[in-house]
Amino acid sequence: MPDTPFRIEFLKKLHLFRGLSNEELAAVAEELREKTFTESEVVFAEGTVADSFFLIFEGRVDISRLVKNKPVKIGSLVKGDYFGEQGLLRGKNRNATITADQGTIVLFLYRVQFEQLLTKVQGLHHNFDIMMASRKLANELHFNWLAENEIIYFLARKHQFLLVRALVLPALILIPAFGLLASAYLLLSAAIGLVGGFLLIVDLAWAGWRYLDWGNDFYIVTNQRVVWLEKVIGLYDSRVEAGIGTILSVNTETGFWERVFDFGTVVVRTYTGQIRLDFVRHPKQAAAMIEEYQNRAKDVGRMADQETMKQAIRNKIEPPKPVPPPPPPPAPKKPAKKLFSLQAWWKNAFRMRTEDGSTITYHKHVFVFFRNASPYMAGFFIALSSFLIWPLVMGYIMPLWLVMLVLFGMFVLFFVVAYEYVDWKNDIYQVTVDQIIDVTRSPFGTEDRKAAPLENILSTEYKRRGFIGMALNFGSVTIMVGGAQYKFEDVVDPPSVQLDIVRRQQGRLAKKRETEIAGERDRMAEWLAMYHRTMAEIDREKNQSRPANPE
Repeated sequence: MPDTPFRIEFLKKLHLFRGLSNEELAAVAEELREKTFTESEVVFAEGTVADSFFLIFEGRVDISRLVKNKPVKIGSLVKGDYFGEQGLLRGKNRNATITADQGTIVLFLYRVQFEQLLTKVQGLHHNFDIMMASRKLANELHFNWLAENEIIYFLARKHQFLLVRALVLPALILIPAFGLLASAYLLLSAAIGLVGGFLLIVDLAWAGWRYLDWGNDFYIVTNQRVVWLEKVIGLYDSRVEAGIGTILSVNTETGFWERVFDFGTVVVRTYTGQIRLDFVRHPKQAAAMIEEYQNRAKDVGRMADQETMKQAIRNKIEPPKPVPPPPPPPAPKKPAKKLFSLQAWWKNAFRMRTEDGSTITYHKHVFVFFRNASPYMAGFFIALSSFLIWPLVMGYIMPLWLVMLVLFGMFVLFFVVAYEYVDWKNDIYQVTVDQIIDVTRSPFGTEDRKAAPLENILSTEYKRRGFIGMALNFGSVTIMVGGAQYKFEDVVDPPSVQLDIVRRQQGRLAKKRETEIAGERDRMAEWLAMYHRTMAEIDREKNQSRPANPE
């Protein structure tokens, strides 16, 4: 069981206790209780009374909730994570069931101890305040781009100071608006009343828009990345993110008023530049949280490497029993040749995303094609309709020479539309298991093909601009690869495209890391196994050369 010094070192690594002195940390450590759990033992059940707050000192716990009376796992927590604080601070029952793995050690505080510590140790207030605000927002919002095992640790809007500043001018405009309404009432003037009412309605709409605009920007830190979401209603939508592993440093910037109202800017520097989290509440605590999870990601990687190395050495010294190979898979059937089908062509003619095996292919949004081809399509249909309009207007059939001229014009316009379609279809963006590809090809011109390995991607960003981009859900995805920039332009649903790239990159990095570590591990394990066998041989030689004890 961990004693007080070990507990203090453990608490120092957690953002919840960042900024506390050694004496304050010792006071917290001495109040903590501890418990070790067996396999699949329930820590607490959903619906029970919340009376304690837990820290995971060692091991892992699973979180599940009842969905239609069936338990559904929603996530896992590991060493350094905490749980049970929401029901404890809000006086509500548990909203989930926590189940521990074998050997999991937790440190916990009962409600009375918890409340006494918050009063006794002043520095805990801000730390728990930012944590509670993040958990509350995370429960209220849903981000469908999160990975399966991705957990939100920090989630915040910009500080309310920014909202107040944005509402100052609309608040001042209320004075002349109400003044006009009062004058209209006193003077019995409908015109002045209409002007005042119109000004009031516009001002309230403006204030509401500014409030919604403030509430649409989020800063998010998960166990995998740092994300900045920015949205202007109807005009702009963007997500900038960087993996936890690409972070170089985390700094804070604050001015006089920022320090007075306890907000500021957290600057996350990465390989490709920086992500600025402006107007963040409690910036020091937010920066500490990012640093903690950055360090934790490194520790988890090191621990996984150590366990794998340990198993590799065991396999070299005591090789595992051979497993019979699985039966060979049946020979694949040759696909039948497909004949051209107009229905099948039309079904795929304007498809903007296709997935063929492990390759995802994106085309520009179909709006781009119609935007470029619409003048020629309009000319084609005008020319076609002229055959019907001419007799009605002129009173006689169109002359043959004019018919030939209109048909020639229709042919040219049809050819141009077909050219625009092929040109639109030829520009593709692809994401494979190991690279991103950007192909630009003219129907009768050159082809430009650019590719970059997934493992070299440093950051990704998507943007949707303008009313049309927001309404039709298309925009650009920018990928930073070293010093180069790749851009998937005018793709449909850019958040999903970005998510496809990030997931493929994570899978590629994990596979590459596993291959590199496996090679290094095998070499090291072979040396250690050889050392073990050599020492065993030396011991046997010594035993053989040693004279037998006389009777």
